Amino acid sequence: MDRYEATIALISAHPGIAQFADFGHGTPDRRIQEAEQEIGFSLPASYKWWLRHYGGGEVGGEEIYSVYEDASNPAPGGDIVYMHRMHCNSGAHLEHQLVICHSDIDGVFYFDATALDEDGEYPVASAATGRRYASNFLEFLSKRIKLFAG
Repeated sequence: MDRYEATIALISAHPGIAQFADFGHGTPDRRIQEAEQEIGFSLPASYKWWLRHYGGGEVGGEEIYSVYEDASNPAPGGDIVYMHRMHCNSGAHLEHQLVICHSDIDGVFYFDATALDEDGEYPVASAATGRRYASNFLEFLSKRIKLFAG
């Protein structure tokens, strides 16, 4: 089983924890490309896969930021582009720190866009610890789902 199939199985096994759209009802490629242009760098491969197939949602009640179809929404709180602009403008995070989740338990998680690997992945770091939390987005999802699954 490859890492994508393992992620699908994990999400399917925990529908009350991983609350995403049905598989296949994700974000259009056009909107993902627009978001990349707006933030100024490519999104990681596994995150784009998740966007394309699930579109967005929550793990354990904590929203994983996604790419909204209508970026002009006046209150796009979970849109990764909007949140990135807001964090950078406030000085809370640097341009290369793309926040993906605010956890009530563990604080802020972000992609470290300075550390792109050969698979097109960024590690996910914890702002609370300043350390790497996961080597890629799929590992991040897996750790978060397993945390809430107990």
